Amino acid sequence: MKKVIFCVILSVALAACTQAPKTDETASKRASALALYQQNMTALKTGLQAFQNEQIDIWAQGIADNCVWNSGMYGSSPGTKADWSNVLSSYATDWDSIRLNNAVYLPGLDSASFEPDGSVRYYGQWTGVHKSGLHTSISFYGTYEFDTTNKIVNATDFFDIGGMMNAVMAKSKQK
Repeated sequence: MKKVIFCVILSVALAACTQAPKTDETASKRASALALYQQNMTALKTGLQAFQNEQIDIWAQGIADNCVWNSGMYGSSPGTKADWSNVLSSYATDWDSIRLNNAVYLPGLDSASFEPDGSVRYYGQWTGVHKSGLHTSISFYGTYEFDTTNKIVNATDFFDIGGMMNAVMAKSKQK
């Protein structure tokens, strides 16, 4: 019986030691991170709208010059703002009616604390009409980190670009 009581007391003591107290400082830090997330999300949405309007120069205003862009393309190396801009320009040239549908925006989380860190993630469905006449629809997920001026400094895209390009090439060969 002494062992049972000892184990219960030890379990309660360990549980009490492992729970971080929720302080006003923690709540304030979380509120600041969520406010930063809102600002960065607004900046991202502005850039996405500019892309949909084929205004790559306006889109580029929301990207830091030292941005690192990680393309969804298999085997690609990290790219620059210019690389990203060139790819988006080619989409704007080759597709009409590019639209982001069913977008869901989420705050990014610090990997150690799992608290919001100001970064933004989103997923949705990009649709458009390729110049070959093919209507495309592709699921997309991206994550974006920002500097203190709400410009993207790190971007990572996830989508099946190879599958989309194979479909477009097959349609183009039919014409």
